[in-house]
Amino acid sequence: MAEVINDIEALEDFRIHLIQFNLELTESFASIRGHWRELGDVWRDDMYRLFGEALEEVTPGIEHYLSATEGHEAYLSALIQNLQGYLETGYGVGRNDRNSGRRPTRRDEERDRKRERDRNAGRRD
Repeated sequence: MAEVINDIEALEDFRIHLIQFNLELTESFASIRGHWRELGDVWRDDMYRLFGEALEEVTPGIEHYLSATEGHEAYLSALIQNLQGYLETGYGVGRNDRNSGRRPTRRDEERDRKRERDRNAGRRD
């Protein structure tokens, strides 16, 4: 059997940092835009307008990044679960399970253990 090289802890740390960064980015960007809008009554020169244009220019990029990384977070979560399943059982998450992102059930684990016993019994004969 091929050896799996992994560092689940590093993957989980990155996933946690990604979630935290995205949350902070979302909150901070919304906050700075709100503060900028509030200053419209007192800050009335070209720099106010230029700052607003800069915010509007980067908004689609930030929204695209946040949208794209939602899929990355989900992928990392499924990958971590699959690696944990593999390390626990030697088989990982089943093909259908991998697509749904769900963890293996007790029934899945019992099925995998039975398959392993059957395989080992065949080798002894």
